[in-house]
Amino acid sequence: MNTDGARIAQMAAEFKVAFAGVNLALVPLVDPALPLLDVFKRYGQSANSPVIVTRQDGTQHSSQRLGDVLRSATAIPGAGLRGDALAFTVMHGVTRLGDAIEQAGLRDKNSSLLEFTRHLRNACAHGNRWHFRNGEPKNPAALRERMIDASLHGSQAVNGWLGFGDYLDLLDDLSAHFRV
Repeated sequence: MNTDGARIAQMAAEFKVAFAGVNLALVPLVDPALPLLDVFKRYGQSANSPVIVTRQDGTQHSSQRLGDVLRSATAIPGAGLRGDALAFTVMHGVTRLGDAIEQAGLRDKNSSLLEFTRHLRNACAHGNRWHFRNGEPKNPAALRERMIDASLHGSQAVNGWLGFGDYLDLLDDLSAHFRV
């Protein structure tokens, strides 16, 4: 098995676990009936504890308090927060995988799966919109039996043409493709 291919297959499997984890983590975040603050209290934090995010230089950005963040999250309609956070998770994973395939020199114009991944990567990296110019897609590009074509130009890719379950199918298919 190609080492780069094995690495890409592993990345796809890891992104699938990460997506499931983010999906599960968002449920208690957006449900005001769940006592999420109680979980943090078990770890010695209070509503006034700062939410610590570290900068590249090691200093901390701590302008928000845990209780404020939790109150703000529960005030956002669940579908909006979950939709955006899950779409971001998908777009990040697709961009990383598409870049890894390109960097490893594993792009194959004869693979409709890899051509689909390339076009989806471009959409994810450029505002989550399909972008076809100059006769693109020049080669068949499909996820399973669903083909993409120039008529999609300008339309939303993730959480539009590509549902979250489709993303999991893509990860499974990429993992299987590169494990061969």
